[in-house]
Formats: sequence, C-alpha cells, structure tokens
Amino acid sequence: MSQLSRLRRIWPICLGLVVAGAAADLWVLERVVPSADRQLKDQPAKVLSPAEMEALLARIAPALPADIRVRLSEAVLTESARAGYDPLFILALVSVESRFRLKVASERGARGLVQLMPSTFAWISAREPDIGGLDADAGEDPVIDVRLAVRYFRWLEHRFRVRDDALMAYNAGPQRLARYKRSGEVPERVKEYPRRVKREYARFVRLVGGGQDTASQSEVLLARVQR
Repeated sequence: MSQLSRLRRIWPICLGLVVAGAAADLWVLERVVPSADRQLKDQPAKVLSPAEMEALLARIAPALPADIRVRLSEAVLTESARAGYDPLFILALVSVESRFRLKVASERGARGLVQLMPSTFAWISAREPDIGGLDADAGEDPVIDVRLAVRYFRWLEHRFRVRDDALMAYNAGPQRLARYKRSGEVPERVKEYPRRVKREYARFVRLVGGGQDTASQSEVLLARVQR
C-alpha cells in the first residue's frame, strides 16, 4: 500500500479523535441558545465593495500574495455578512492575531492568520462542513482558516452573549475563560485582548474614512446583549 493510501485511510480516524477531544473541551460550557430577536448586528462604518476590500488589504497587508488578498477579501465580506459582522472587525481580529503573516505560529501550537489551535480547527471544521475544512490539505489554506475562525467566533458569542467575553474566550480558550469568570479573577493580559481588537478596528475605520467618530463606533461594535 502506498504512503498516500495509508494517509487517506488514517486521516479520518485521526480527525475523529481530534474532534472528540476538542468537543470535550469546548462543550463543557453551559449551552445557551440565544434569542435571535435580541442579537444586535454590527453597523459597518462603511459598506465595502470587493475592490475596496482588496485595496485595503493591499495597504494593511502588503506582504500577502495578490491571489490570497483576492480570496481573503471575498471570504471576509461573505462570512461577515453571513454572521452580521462589520468586515473591518474581522480584519481587526486577523491583524491582532497574526499581523497578516501566513506562517506565524504560537508557542502553544496555534497557527496561521487567525491562530486557531489544531483541535479547534478540527472541531469547527466538523461543525461547519460546507467550508471544506475536513479535506486533508485544508489546514494549509489561510482563507479556510479565516472563514472557520469567523464561524468559531460567532459560536463563542452565542455561548458568552457579550462580545468582550467572546473575544477573551477566543484568546484564552472558552474553558479557561469560564474558569476565570467563575473565580472572579480574569487576568489583565486576557482583559487587554478586546482592547487591542478595538484599537485595531478603530484604525481601520479611520483608514476607510468611515465618517463617524471612531471611538463611539467601536464602542457600538463591541456592545452585545448582556446575560
């Protein structure tokens, strides 16, 4: 049996084990079903066309290959519209996580533009099969990473109901954040993460000439229904 054939037979087994492990970590949280009519949607600072998004990416991420910028632009616009996010918020999240570097990796093993852990990537891929993340080569596609990260963040918002909390969960992990909140002691480094995303979002609003006060706009963006 060739090495490729062996890999194709082993891959589903390995993926199943990873997904099971990730699910055990992620689903430990209380399963809250949000009320659709109470969810607030972002009001984009400016509606961007694909050409404008590509131009913005060329400005803030010049090292990205041109073909990646085109695909990333389409993915950000599509997924942000699907989730009800301002696409500039998604760009802010990517910027804080990786500064748009494709190959960056953390000490804990998070990888790529959005620094997803392999277990989280596998879990959200299984949950969102339409993206195609279950393919063996999908983990090397930065655009699939970003699309899955948007879906994962939306899941976090449904669990925590407050955007600052969802951002902290994205950074620290949902189970760890739940422990912090139960203890009443969230580390300052974790609290700083939403502030970093907010500052980056405000910077992008200024770059595209949103026409609104960036401080108040970012406050509106980060507001979410409280428990």
